[in-house]
Order: sequence, then C-alpha cells, then structure tokens
Amino acid sequence: GSVPYYDPSVRGAAQGLVWKALSREHWRVFAATGVLKVVHDCIMFSQPLILEQLLHHLNAGRDRWLALGLAGALFAAAMLEAITVNIYFHALFRMSLHTKTQLLEMLYRKSLCVGSAVKAALGVGPIVNLQSNDAAKLWTMPTYLHMVWNGPFQIIVVMALLIRVLTVWPAVAGFCVTLAIIPVTMLLGRLLTSARRDSMAAADQRIKLMTEVITGIKAIKLYAWEAPYQTRITELREAELRAIKKTQMLSMVNNAIFNVAPVFVGLAAFGTYAGLGHPLTAAVAFPSLALFNLLRFPIVMIPQQIMNLIAGTVGIARIQKFMDSEDMSAVRRIQLPSSAMSGANHDSSSSGVGGTAAAASLLPVSSPAISGSSNVNTYTSSNSSSRGLPAVQISNGSFAWDAGSQAVLSDVSLAVPQGSLVIIVGPVGSGKSSLLSAVLGEMAAVGQQQVEGQQQQQQQQSPVTVAGSVAYTAQDPWIQNATLRSNVLMGRSYDEGAYTRAIHAACMAQDLEVRGGLRLGWSLLSIG
Repeated sequence: GSVPYYDPSVRGAAQGLVWKALSREHWRVFAATGVLKVVHDCIMFSQPLILEQLLHHLNAGRDRWLALGLAGALFAAAMLEAITVNIYFHALFRMSLHTKTQLLEMLYRKSLCVGSAVKAALGVGPIVNLQSNDAAKLWTMPTYLHMVWNGPFQIIVVMALLIRVLTVWPAVAGFCVTLAIIPVTMLLGRLLTSARRDSMAAADQRIKLMTEVITGIKAIKLYAWEAPYQTRITELREAELRAIKKTQMLSMVNNAIFNVAPVFVGLAAFGTYAGLGHPLTAAVAFPSLALFNLLRFPIVMIPQQIMNLIAGTVGIARIQKFMDSEDMSAVRRIQLPSSAMSGANHDSSSSGVGGTAAAASLLPVSSPAISGSSNVNTYTSSNSSSRGLPAVQISNGSFAWDAGSQAVLSDVSLAVPQGSLVIIVGPVGSGKSSLLSAVLGEMAAVGQQQVEGQQQQQQQQSPVTVAGSVAYTAQDPWIQNATLRSNVLMGRSYDEGAYTRAIHAACMAQDLEVRGGLRLGWSLLSIG
C-alpha cells in the first residue's frame, strides 16, 4: 500500500500529517510485533533461571536425568528465543521496507506537483536530501523502536531477578551504577542531536551549491569562475566535515560508555556481594553474569533509540514542511470521451499538424495582453474545428511565478479549439514560455478570489481550463558525448551532401568557418 497522505489530484486541500498516516498504515504490524517481543523476553528471562537450577543440581550431585532435562530445557529455550527474535525482526524489516517505498513515492509525487516558487527557494539538492537523509531516518527507526518501552521493562525484570540471586544490596549497587550512566548518555544524546542537525544543514548548503554549479557549468567555464566556486565549495565541505567529525567523536565516546557500562555494573554488584560476606559460587556468578549480559542490550539501545527518535522527529518535521509547501496552481481539467479525442486527432491531421504547417491558412485570433505588451501574437489554423469545448481556455487570467509577487501575465484571455495548430510569435522575453507555464499550472493565478478549504470552488474559479491530457516538450538542448558528426547524424549513415545541408540549415557553418571550415577534422571533433 501507499501512505494515504498526499493526493496530487486534490490540490489545495489539507493533506494531513505524515506521522498520522504512517501510524494508520502500520500500527497493526507494530502492535503484533510488540506482543511477540514480550513473548521473546519471557523466553529470554527463563534461561538464567534454568541455568541456576542446573548448576544447583550439578553441585548437589542430585538426579542426573533431571539435570539432563534442565539442559534440554535450556537448549529448547535458546531455540525458541532464536525463532521468535527472527520472526520479530523479519516483520519489522518488512515494515521498514514498506515505509521506505511509501515515503519515497510520497516525496517524489509531491516534487512533481510543487510550485515553481518552492522549487526556486529550495533547489533540487534539499529535495533529494529529504529522500536520502530525512526519509532514511524514518524507515530505519521501526527496527528497534520497541526498545523505547521494552528497554525499561527488561531492566526492571532483570533487576528483580538479580535481587533474587544476589540479594537486595548487591543488585541495588548495580542498579545505582546503571542510573548514574543514564544522565551521561542523555547528555551525549543531546549533543549528538545538535551535531547531526548542524551536519544536515551544512550538507544542504553544499548540495544546493553543487546543484547550481552543475546547472550553470557552461557560464562558469565561459567566465572562468572555477576558482571562486571551488573556494566556496571547499569552505562548505570543510564546515560539513567539521560537523561530521564532531558527530563521530561524540558517537565514539557514547559507544565507549555503553560498552564499559555492564562491566562497571558487574564490578559494583559482585564487589558488594563479596563485601557482605556471601560466598561467590558458580550457581551465583554464572546466572548473575547471564543477567548482566541481558542488562547490557537495553542499556545500550535505550539512549540510542531516544537519539534516533529525536533525529526522526527532526526529519519528519522537515518532510512535513515540504509536504505542506504550495503546489502548482490548480488547472481545471475536463476529461474528453474517446470519440471526441479521436475526432480531435482527425481534425488535427486534416489541418496540417501531421504534415507541413505552411499548408494551413493562418488567421490571427485573440491576442492576449502579456505584461502590458502587444508583442505576442497568437495564430490558429482556419481549418480547425470549432465544435465542442476548447482544448485550452484562459479567461481573464493574471499569473505570477509567486502568489505574492507582481503579475508577469496580465488579463490573458485565450481559447484554443480542439484539433487546431496554434503558433505563438514574439520577441525574447515577451512571455511565450510563461504562457505555456500558466497552461501547465506552474504559475500562480493572482487576483483570483479563493475560498479556503473549498476545493470545488477553487477549481471553478481557476482561469485555466484544459480539455483532455497535455504533453509538453520543453526547450532543453542537449548533446551526446560524441563527435560533431555523430550529433548531427544521430545514428544515420553519413551522406556528405545531406550533412552539409544540415549544417547550413542549423546556421552552424559560420561557427565552423571560424575553426577552419567544414573539413573532416572539425566534423570529427568531440564536443561531449
């Protein structure tokens, strides 16, 4: 399944909270694994008790068959513990994998619908960082999340069993050492959280700058800006490395304390036990050591899971902020029946779209006022059909790249009949691409009175109406990492005449003349 949080078809409506959606999706599996964890703990706690009884029987020289039965019971308990813990982790690993796919899908679908102002403010890097870092903190958290409540439960039961074996004061001495270690681990947890937050902020800045460099690498090369950008990237990377180094140092100290904590607990307990004059026998020492080994895991995992929980809270807050960001402007879409679509395709082919555009008689229609300029003219084929709804219609729409900024397109009215060929002509910067962005919903409609929380009224008030589906081919030039000739031929066989005509038609002859003409050497020059 998928997280029932984000539906791109319901734009503008309240989408809810990510953590609530995840809870509704996975609470049954999480609750079942919690019950299984309690069963596993009961089997685990039985092993030191069986070991204690086995050692008592061996020391007393009692019935060997009973001792053999206790050894078999110890083996059976170990096998049951292994089976239950594997079922437990298998279910949680599946839950983590499902959470991963759901979060990645949710973030990807949101990134396709986010508004242009949000994309400009965030950049590609932080959005990718949400998927790679913040979402990772959430899908890795369920594996040991039960330790938040199960860890204290294990500590209480182990301490009770230690009191039974070692008497009260030795167990209390070990428990006091355990309590003394917890504030230290909590302090390290807070320091680690702060260091990780600084590391994530530095990583966001570095990734954003690297994205800008890769996007504008042509301008950087032309203006010889490599050295300044290298300095900026190096400074950001050094700041990130300092934060990572601080995080690793704190983690190292934290792990050292976790590893030596059970040793200190054992020394305190056994020292107190021997100081009270009790004999330290095998029936006391080995079950106590087994219980102290059981005490080690919750002592290690509780602070770590608290830190993971804090890191997950930070990550889910960042994801929630991104999910609550503004989407593209709502465009009212009308689904056409299949017969209408086939008719539109027939009209399109008969009006010259499938053939040459020169065969169509072009007549001017309504010329939208774009930013107060009349430099943009709209033409449509006279052979286009006027039957049915317009394929694209804009009614007195004003659009801006941000809802709070000045309108780029003002008072635009446009109706494109189905099956027509439309050409928008105008100089650079007159708003041709902006008009297409408005049709796609990438620009915010300004000056439209919207009623908050009522999506149906918002759609009715949208100035843009599109009938059917939309395909958009942007002006995004690219080249192959190959020679000039390979880029021109695009896999076809070489014909010198056709090749020369293509060079002249693309107005590349003058550029090549500067470098020595159309001789073979320049045609085989690598431009990738």
